[in-house]
Amino acid sequence: MARPQLEDGHTQIANELLEHLAMIHLSPNQWQVLLCIIRKTYGFHKKVDYIANFQIVRATGLNRHVVSRTLKGLRERNIINRNTKSIGIQKDWEQWQLPKLITLDTKLPEQATDNCYLNRQPVLPEQATVLPIHTTNVTSPRVTQKKKETIQKKLYKRYGEFKNVLLTDDEYEKLKVRFNSRLPERIEVLSEGIASKGYKYKDHYATILSWARRDEQQGGKNGTYREDPFAAAKGLKPYTRPPVFRD
Repeated sequence: MARPQLEDGHTQIANELLEHLAMIHLSPNQWQVLLCIIRKTYGFHKKVDYIANFQIVRATGLNRHVVSRTLKGLRERNIINRNTKSIGIQKDWEQWQLPKLITLDTKLPEQATDNCYLNRQPVLPEQATVLPIHTTNVTSPRVTQKKKETIQKKLYKRYGEFKNVLLTDDEYEKLKVRFNSRLPERIEVLSEGIASKGYKYKDHYATILSWARRDEQQGGKNGTYREDPFAAAKGLKPYTRPPVFRD
């Protein structure tokens, strides 16, 4: 149980100053910092004392950035005097720069009324301006799909018996340089696989290259052959040696 006693120490402050402090409106952080300054000055019978920011941080528990910003605000309002680290409360309360509060006796400035509003004639319904109607078009999935197909038609050309192998002109030329006369056969294998097995590939150009690389690896130097993952698409049985494409 706390039992504070005057004999253990007290802070002596003039009643006039305390009464005017009770009338000012400060933020909670400003009150904490101000009370700390009063404690470290009047509490030691001093008007001004050397008070470092870390001392206020330790006494109030506030962040050092908050303490620095709060001291600046109190100094700008002339509630405290601060010369480097020497800080003290401004005893002359008439110099405090406080915001003016609006009371019941305060007269508000009269609002000027433009005469044009008083003399304005009422607007008839037929004279009212018709504002344009802004419509928002919502694109359906079907329209989006059509747009995608249109873009694909512009970029890709269809190859193979079933016209389902998509290649750009640049991709087709690269494959033609690499495979020469074997290119139509590779395109037909992919076309048949897509049509019969429903194979789906994001990039048909990359698929043809991948299949060719696997054919080369499966052919090997010693003529051995492992199971071909695309044997069904090529019309071959597993564990049989398919024709190896060579340039």
